Amino acid sequence: MVRPSAAARPVSSPHPPRGVSLPLASLRAIRPLREVLEGEPGTSTAPDLSTTPKAPRADRPLTTLSVVVTARDEAGRIARTVRGLLAQRYPDLEVVVVDDRSADGTSEILDELAVNPAGNAAGRLRVVRVEALPEGWLGKVHACRRGAERARGDWILFMDGDVELLRGDTLARVVRLAGRDRLDHVAVIPDSRPMSPLHAGLMAVFGQMYLTATRAFEMERDRPRCGGGIGAFNLVRRSAYERIGGHDLLRMEIADDFKLGRLLKESGARQRFYDGRDLVRCRWQEGTLEVIRGLEKNFFAGFDYSLWQVAAFTLIALALTFGPAILALAGSSIQGTAGRSSPAAAAAPWAPLALQATMILLISSRQARSLGVPAPLLALLHPIAVLLLLGAAWNSTLRTLRRGGVRWRGTFYPIDLLRRGIVPRGAGRRAAESPGPAPPGPA
Repeated sequence: MVRPSAAARPVSSPHPPRGVSLPLASLRAIRPLREVLEGEPGTSTAPDLSTTPKAPRADRPLTTLSVVVTARDEAGRIARTVRGLLAQRYPDLEVVVVDDRSADGTSEILDELAVNPAGNAAGRLRVVRVEALPEGWLGKVHACRRGAERARGDWILFMDGDVELLRGDTLARVVRLAGRDRLDHVAVIPDSRPMSPLHAGLMAVFGQMYLTATRAFEMERDRPRCGGGIGAFNLVRRSAYERIGGHDLLRMEIADDFKLGRLLKESGARQRFYDGRDLVRCRWQEGTLEVIRGLEKNFFAGFDYSLWQVAAFTLIALALTFGPAILALAGSSIQGTAGRSSPAAAAAPWAPLALQATMILLISSRQARSLGVPAPLLALLHPIAVLLLLGAAWNSTLRTLRRGGVRWRGTFYPIDLLRRGIVPRGAGRRAAESPGPAPPGPA
């Protein structure tokens, strides 16, 4: 992979202060994609209602792009996703849809789309069938690998089957952005609105946890560590993808999108996250309880199936959330027992709580527009949302342990196999430093 010169790199921001400010620093690093793209040639802020493919502006030649969509039993949503992709104004685009053992009519819908002369006039759509899952692979990961094998583009965009692009020029603008800034991986957080306040609160604290874990606060430093990805929109430069061996290391990784991004970052790839509000839509889960159920298969996986990691996370989260209030009440009680004290001494126990409230309000202000809920309400819901997030973590942990594995889209994966398939930290660096056989080319 060709590394950019120092002159091409953006100026790094100062290292953020430690502690409670890390979630805020991480959120500040995630710029709204729409605002970034407004600086690209030919981008209008007006809604783009056209569905007719047209040649985009030729300010920069667009390289080839392959979109790999993985779908299993997505009959209710796959048609809208594929039609939106085929309508993108991108001159050299192919859409590879991997039908992973669907049994709900998805296959028939894809067949109809492939032969429809109106929607697939340029022959952009290619459908790959997966009839049986090879041993030692997760279905989703295997589908991504099969799609990448068939892809011919210099860029590969991995997308889920329920994602909608809201503008006809989104892909062209994002690829131009990646080329201009010499990026290797662009991950876009999708727009999941509308949400109830409690649903939004849960998504807010999950987002804070996720982005802090990826060390998004130091993203522009381009250090080869941590990182992550978003399953709804993972755009990867082919050379960077092949540098880590494609999806081969991720065969049994439930959190494949996150680990793919981490492998890329560790290998030296330049990675950026963006907020896809008003551009990329995905109703991941509808309702608070559905979010908890949706996290059931992968939350424990995010802790590498380690009970002590879940316990440590729980204790830290409880301490950070409720510790300042407990200190304030305890300090005031002690002072009341001891008798009169100076105003400064009386206010001292409440200082950590005031700082925490200020930070939560600032964090909520950063997330309010993306989630569609007022910042003060998000801030008030923060303690409840933390408890819900911990409930989701333990729900995933206990159910996985009780079942002895994970059931995902009709397939059961034993926990001993999942644990053996964990991709450890540093695997991306080792993969980049130890070149093996090249991944299979387009079939």
